[in-house]
Amino acid sequence: MKVPNIMNESSQAREPKIKAIFKEILTGLSNALGAMPRWERGFHVFWLLGPFILLIERSPADIWLSVLAIAFVIRSIFKQDGAWLRAFWVKACFLFLTVCMLSSAMSALPYYAFSEGLVWFRFPLFAMATVFWLGKDKRLLYAMLMSTALGMMLMTGILTAEMIIEGQRGGRLSWPYDDLVPGNYLSKVGMPVFTIMVALAVGARPKVAAVMGCLSLVTIITSVFTGERINFLIRACGGMMAALFWRPKWYRYTALVIVEVLAIWLVFTFSPSMQKRYIDSFISDVPFSASSPYYRVLGAGPEVAKDSLILGLGPAAFRDLCPEMISSSSQFICHNHPHNFYVQLLTETGVIGLITGSVMIISIVWAAFGGWRQNRSNVVAATAFVIPFGLFFPVQTTGDFFGQWNNIFMWSAIALALAAAETLTEEQKK
Repeated sequence: MKVPNIMNESSQAREPKIKAIFKEILTGLSNALGAMPRWERGFHVFWLLGPFILLIERSPADIWLSVLAIAFVIRSIFKQDGAWLRAFWVKACFLFLTVCMLSSAMSALPYYAFSEGLVWFRFPLFAMATVFWLGKDKRLLYAMLMSTALGMMLMTGILTAEMIIEGQRGGRLSWPYDDLVPGNYLSKVGMPVFTIMVALAVGARPKVAAVMGCLSLVTIITSVFTGERINFLIRACGGMMAALFWRPKWYRYTALVIVEVLAIWLVFTFSPSMQKRYIDSFISDVPFSASSPYYRVLGAGPEVAKDSLILGLGPAAFRDLCPEMISSSSQFICHNHPHNFYVQLLTETGVIGLITGSVMIISIVWAAFGGWRQNRSNVVAATAFVIPFGLFFPVQTTGDFFGQWNNIFMWSAIALALAAAETLTEEQKK
């Protein structure tokens, strides 16, 4: 199947209509699935349904991710396929897992820490399954991007309906989960397609650019209404960064920034509570002093781990051990986790875990960056690295590194980014 021009555009190519692109993707999907054994076809269809399953709840989403990760391991054993183990980022993931196991052995909660570290590995294992099995065919990769785009737009519609019917609760939205995390879906699950949309809005030809610009504007405004400040910043900065790395037309880039800033300004003007949350409260929460609640939470990590700095407290052990180790008179406070990935790695896996975890993260970003280095004409490949770079950016507050819900959202996007870089650079070499 020929790569759609919208994804891999030459200056001479005639740009097809978006409808034709969708038709081409669906035809490629049908051909790819038709050439598979029936059992593999079922797993690939299950994989492609992921963005919609993630709209249901965390348990169905976790089952989706875990089943595919386990199926990949069984398939690799059955086919005696271990070639994927040679990738450096894969080795780095296993090295970090080893450190987590060592940290668990030294923990005050060894069984709990061991189980938390071990089950966490299903997330990078899912990424390996996506890169080396599920997304290995570019036709399936493009189909997954289309599925993700539909899921993102469906979430945008659901949140718009919530704004109209119920409105915000304390400045936040919660549909369809009845939990304050829909912005997490938009920011993480939707990030691969959002960055592509913004890049196309800036670099594609006028008709496609106009459509993509409008869609990206609608979804970024929806992100503002979710009230999730860091998730909004990840999307906004990720989109602007992606646009710089794929055929940027500077007048369009400037226009897009101005339009988005004006749109957000209008939201703040008509909703003073949103302005207070995103500006006043955000500034007061910046962790520069003990007056910031985030400073007190972040500082609790190194404080409780100062006697176990080599291997830490054990994966996910902070939530149980912190209350026992922080006195009520301390300037620090205990939450379930320290709210920053790197502080949590230092706290729960020690200096060794921080180093090996950082190596793992850098290797993932570098693997995704291979898309830009080797196939920068393709918008999907060229912008793939923005996803892990943004999600693992060190200067931000984060969810639980070893937690369930945040990781399901995050690793679904990282897996797709790594698959895009791997599959589309391999295609370029042929």
